[in-house]
Amino acid sequence: MEALDVLKRYAALVNEVIERYIPRYFSENYICWACGKPRYAYDTEALTKAIATPFWDLLDRGGKRWRPSLMLIVYEAISGRDAREVLDFAIIPEVIHNGTLIVDDVEDDSELRRGRPCIHRIYGIDIAINAGNTMYYLPLMVVLRSDRLDERTKLRIYEMYIQEMVRLSFGQAMDIAWHRGLRGADVTEQQYLQMCAYKTGTLARLAAKLGAILAGAPDWQVEGIGHFAEAIGVAFQIQDDILNIAGDPDAYGKEWGGDITEGKRTLMVIYTLRVASGEDRKRLLEILDMHTRDKRLIKEAVGIMKRYGAIEYAKGVARHMVEEAWSGVDSWLKPSEAKEALRALARFLIEREF
Repeated sequence: MEALDVLKRYAALVNEVIERYIPRYFSENYICWACGKPRYAYDTEALTKAIATPFWDLLDRGGKRWRPSLMLIVYEAISGRDAREVLDFAIIPEVIHNGTLIVDDVEDDSELRRGRPCIHRIYGIDIAINAGNTMYYLPLMVVLRSDRLDERTKLRIYEMYIQEMVRLSFGQAMDIAWHRGLRGADVTEQQYLQMCAYKTGTLARLAAKLGAILAGAPDWQVEGIGHFAEAIGVAFQIQDDILNIAGDPDAYGKEWGGDITEGKRTLMVIYTLRVASGEDRKRLLEILDMHTRDKRLIKEAVGIMKRYGAIEYAKGVARHMVEEAWSGVDSWLKPSEAKEALRALARFLIEREF
């Protein structure tokens, strides 16, 4: 089973349902659905231009849609039923994800996202931050307004969502503190993996847990599938870090070498600092702390990491992590086409070239 075919199949469904719940134009009726009737008066044009337009600018650029696809596949794998039954809820991980991208790009002072200028570069920092933050909460209205979920299921989703969003913010805080140099250079590999588990693993874990909860799975299965999803989220982040310095700049869609510019402590950096000579270690730290966009210096930093086999090391960590996590769910997930799709998706996320 080809993971790209799976993603394309689900992506078309997800795109359609996102527009149903977050339209390109915010009408009076839509705002009343989301917020209730106004006490005074809504400015539909202002809300459209400050929330819907920047959001759809980013969404129309594409994206893999693997998180909502993960949610739908998990639902099918556990319940044995058609994922279209819960399609509306697939917008939750995807919309939140795009909201985090908008805010992350402001925090990282990034230039490009999906091949075009970042949202804050086009619309301004104030609009970008507010639009991004709105997307953390707006998709939860699908749960709040649902008449097909019982109160216990809603409560399970709310509790899971709150916990995962706190973890997301903690992961981002660790990443920011490291690349701003707030706590020195000696970040350990275990600390890096925990940061990834929260920053990137969180939305994968949220998507998988959501699919499991909607399937009526017991708590141990919800946690088990969440653990697997977290692992592929971390592996996805490791592969993203690799592509940032070793991938095709045209296919990557973001600023090549941007992690060097931001001074990020990726797994490759941490590994190199651990095994490199004193001279190479000092030089790599110097370049990272410069926050430079000078391609010559970025290539020098990449060259130091390649010299010590850091890219191969990171690929090995990601591969082992996913294989180990798969063994944890393989024993209780029943054989099915959805189970095979789940495994294919995991493989794709750590082998992709874009």
